[in-house]
Amino acid sequence: MINTFKKKSLNRILQEIYAKKQIASGFVVEFGAESGSTKNFTNFVNIIDKKNIVYADKIIKEDKEIISEDLEKELSFKDQSFDSVIIFNVLEHVYNIHNAIKEIHRSLKKGGLIIGSTPFTHRIHNAPSDYNRYTEQFLNKIFHEKKFTNVSVEVYGYGPFTAAYVMIFDYTKLIPLLNNFILTFCILSDTFINIFTKTKLKAIYPITICFRAKK
Repeated sequence: MINTFKKKSLNRILQEIYAKKQIASGFVVEFGAESGSTKNFTNFVNIIDKKNIVYADKIIKEDKEIISEDLEKELSFKDQSFDSVIIFNVLEHVYNIHNAIKEIHRSLKKGGLIIGSTPFTHRIHNAPSDYNRYTEQFLNKIFHEKKFTNVSVEVYGYGPFTAAYVMIFDYTKLIPLLNNFILTFCILSDTFINIFTKTKLKAIYPITICFRAKK
């Protein structure tokens, strides 16, 4: 299960596991992505027709096929322009998340999907800024407030030991064998503690929170 030899963070591993279970179709827009990147989550979500993918980001890089879009403002897309939105590791960088969700809802066709995630336990990662960490309750509430339906929010994590591992990953990844030993120990420790707790530890020590909602 653990791809730490590839030096992927646990957040990234869990998000890819979630993405591989998702299906998107029609005109697909991925925010925070660029054409040809191996980091795009459209590489993992099951896209029905990969010819209809557009990449959008606030930060434009040279020689990249990418649309300039600022989720803090009104999107350039017309009402009901696309069928699916892929948005992983983006919303924590958006200060006005209410505008972002509202604009995505406006731009989605009826029955369209938004699929994505935000990290919860993770270091500050500016791109160019890092504003928030969202809980399961917050994401459920904001998607319902913005008139989405069939809202599904999934929490990924194990417990306090694994959450601690996430915070030291940037340093332990430099020694792959040690890194895997530490992560295995942390998962086993959290699994053992979970036996004695009433509340599942991932609910109070989440690592990443994934979501899917329908217009």
